[in-house]
Parts: sequence; structure tokens; C-alpha cells
Amino acid sequence: MRTTLRRLLEPVPDPLVRHMMYRRRFGRWGDFRDAPRFTELLTRRMLQERSQQIAWTCDKVRMKAHALRICPDLRVPETLWRGYDLADLDLAGLPDRWVIKPNHASGMVAFGDRETTPAQLRRLTRGWLRTYDRAALGEWAYRWADHSLLVEPDISQDRGRDLVDYKFYVFHGEVKMLHRSSGRFTAGHRERFYSPDWQVLDLFNGVSQEPESPAPASLERMVELAEALARGFEFMRVDFYEIDGVPWFGELTPYPSGGMDPFEPEQFDLEMGRWWTGRQEAGIS
Repeated sequence: MRTTLRRLLEPVPDPLVRHMMYRRRFGRWGDFRDAPRFTELLTRRMLQERSQQIAWTCDKVRMKAHALRICPDLRVPETLWRGYDLADLDLAGLPDRWVIKPNHASGMVAFGDRETTPAQLRRLTRGWLRTYDRAALGEWAYRWADHSLLVEPDISQDRGRDLVDYKFYVFHGEVKMLHRSSGRFTAGHRERFYSPDWQVLDLFNGVSQEPESPAPASLERMVELAEALARGFEFMRVDFYEIDGVPWFGELTPYPSGGMDPFEPEQFDLEMGRWWTGRQEAGIS
């Protein structure tokens, strides 16, 4: 979204913005009061949940602190530097490979190495400290994240192209499903959904499906970690990487894809809504 459009939306009430977005994305008006679908519940959370419990969950530094506090043995990428002005960053003091990302936004990352110059870094991160678009579109918790830049070690071997994400959907402290995401930093980004015991789910959410893959070595441990980190929330997505059979913390995600990803067939969207609300109806067939 361009800055001018974001400014135009500032006086527009969040409910109206979200209603229009939902209608445009799904071709129907959302029911955010009764909210039978998972996608509707995500929007209702954005519009109604204003607790301190959720406020910190879009701040990367606070996510990492939470992960280390709840699961001290979990691998969490170290924060090598955090700041507001790149002039304060000593590139010479960084390891051979590293990444930089905004603390208060999702989907932005740049990879650096010994060849990276201050001018390149300023160009790569231009605009990153502005208000995040998704905060302006009603994703409330992003408004409470500190606007700063983070530098972490690059835990990948190929500038992120080799990393595989495992994203766990946790409802009331129980993992109900997950998806494996590969090629996230490439044009070949693909996903596949699985049950917690690694049975393929016939579920599509707008991303090309990858071939069925073997279960990760640390699947059972990642399920345990996800449930521990999401405890106390009605819903939370918890993301990990697996490197050499060891889980690494990725992030917490209270609003996956801003509630704009479809879950098809629609029965899945409804079933995920029942996992959230506890309403008793027939499950997925």
C-alpha cells in the first residue's frame, strides 16, 4: 500500500476497512459478530481483542523473549543489534552472514554479508521504520510493536532459500494442523498442509502445493513447543524452522496473512472456526 493511500485510510473506521477487504477477497460479506469461520474470527480478533495479552505478539523482540522464557532450551536467533538509525550499526562487527528485518512488520528481510555496504543497507531498508501497512488496516497488535530494526545471524545456508517453515495452528493450547512452507524467499514458494501426526490434509489456501514430504525429525518436539508457546491464547500460529533435526523459533502469528488467506474447501474454514469457538458440529469428512 502506498503512503498516500495509508493516510487516506487513517480516518476510516477499522470495521469498515475490514468489511470492505473481506468482501473484496472472499466475494461475500463477513459475519464478524457470530463469526462461524476461521477467517471471520481472525477479523473479529483484530476489531475486538484489545488485551495486553495480545498487544505484544507482533513485536519480534518480545516474541523471542517469550519463547526463551517459556522454552529455555529452544533455539532462538540471537539479536546482534537493535536500533533506529543504521549509522549506529557497526557492519564490521557482524558475522560473515546475517539478516536485518523490522521489529514491527512481517514479510520483510534482507540478507547481508562482508560485502554489504552502508549505502546498500540504507537502500534495502528504505521505508522500513514507517507505520506498517497492516497496522493501518486494522491489525491492532502491530500498533504496539516498537518501530526498530533487528540484526540476527543468518541461520540458513543459501540466503534463506533453503529454509523450510513449519507453521502450527494452535487452538486452546492444542495443535490441530500445520503447514510446511518451502522456497519462501523464491518464486517457487510452495506449501502443504498436514495433521499433527503428518497425514496430508486436502486443504488449499492460495499458495501452490508442494509434493508430499517426509515428516521432520523433530515433529513431536515442535508440537510440544508450539502448544507451550501458545498456551493461554484461544488461537495462535507458532512458526519454526528445523535445522539438522533441531527446532528453531521463527515467530508467533496472531493474524495469519491478515485474515485474507482462503481455506478451501470452505468446510475447513468452518471447522477451524469450531476449533476456535468450541461449537459442536460435524467435523471434517
